[in-house]
Amino acid sequence: MRTRSFPFPLSVPVICLLPLVLLSCEEKGSGIVMGGAGAVANCDLTIATLPDTEWVIYKILPDKTEAPDYKTRMKFFKEDGQLKVKYNVGSLSDIYTYGCEEKDNELTCREEARPKDWCQALLVGGAQCNAEVIKTFDPTLSDDVIAKAIEEATANVAKYKDTDNWKQFELNNNNLGNKLQGLLYAKVDARRCRLRITDNYMTIYKGKRVEDSNPVGTNAFVKWDGSKELLWEHCTDSGDVAPVADAPYPKDLSHVPLIHQATFGQEVNFWYLGDDGRTPVEGCDYSYDLWFDGTDPQRGLKPEIVDVKHHKKELRWHWSHAWTEPNMDGMPLAGTTFIHRMWTCADPTKSGEELSCAAVRIN
Repeated sequence: MRTRSFPFPLSVPVICLLPLVLLSCEEKGSGIVMGGAGAVANCDLTIATLPDTEWVIYKILPDKTEAPDYKTRMKFFKEDGQLKVKYNVGSLSDIYTYGCEEKDNELTCREEARPKDWCQALLVGGAQCNAEVIKTFDPTLSDDVIAKAIEEATANVAKYKDTDNWKQFELNNNNLGNKLQGLLYAKVDARRCRLRITDNYMTIYKGKRVEDSNPVGTNAFVKWDGSKELLWEHCTDSGDVAPVADAPYPKDLSHVPLIHQATFGQEVNFWYLGDDGRTPVEGCDYSYDLWFDGTDPQRGLKPEIVDVKHHKKELRWHWSHAWTEPNMDGMPLAGTTFIHRMWTCADPTKSGEELSCAAVRIN
């Protein structure tokens, strides 16, 4: 795959396009909820009814009205008997999966445990890392998993200790922005028939566990009306889609004239240029779906197959789009596109798929 730099990281939530200061805290959010719709009659919403439902943030707009915004969204589902949630944390391209537990009519949802990273942060911060400490973070982890995490983290810290790279390693592992586990707290607001969501993350700073707020903070989420199909998959490749001003296939792939911003109404062309997706394999059928800002899919499209030098053939993945509507909340718009490439082969071991993405700032 080729690598490129974007004008802003795709993993950063949209509202992080503006300066932001995160204040650390040792408890979850204050409980102040944005959004103030009135009571709803005959609400049947409970935690038990959450599986197979989609929810979006309920934003207060500049004119003081409120509206659902699917660009910050979550979807509850059951897997192996456990309630889980897919959540994009307001990101342009990322989808995270949390496992949920109910206690006292509130859900606590957590990303998968990363005990090696926890141990590493503890050691760098001057604290002890042992099984007892790790168990306080996640009592469900097995002794074998914890022992392996401690061994790997200890070896990694020793590798960097007393070297020229130690200060950078220390900074990476001992700062309030080192997100070590996403945390989500959800309560049913039966009066307004919606959810109150507190979006936090856990880090370890100076050897102490700290919870901090993600930019979404504490907000109301309302059930999605299904008017648009929403994307629930994680973009795994943000380096192979090239946004360009003109439609023709780039003449020199080593010097592609990328554009990083466009105006409202301007047609932006996109080419998938990954090395792994240009040569067709005999016996394989290729197709792709397109998404824009995580919705409005165009399905079942076919790449062009063209003749090139020396009797070879290449796949051409091309599409275009114009963004015409600004964000409803007045925040800067990052127009995001996704291509879900799929190939089905006579030899099933050669079949596969990949979700790639790119973003352009729209002024």
